[in-house]
Amino acid sequence: MMHVTMKQMVRSRTMWFSLALVIIGALYDNFSYLQDVISPKYYGTIFVSIGIICAILRFYTTKPLDDK
Repeated sequence: MMHVTMKQMVRSRTMWFSLALVIIGALYDNFSYLQDVISPKYYGTIFVSIGIICAILRFYTTKPLDDK
């Protein structure tokens, strides 16, 4: 049974990256002046970059959070 604690999640690069995405997404969605910072023509590149970063983080994952 998987029982993950906050201490284990803090050690996860993937969790930190996910938290950063949530914060950036919330800020971007709620502050209209930030929406001018990133042009919609770059959205595809941004999503591809996020996918690549997630894949790289997966390669760095050597054990489940339960073992951290």
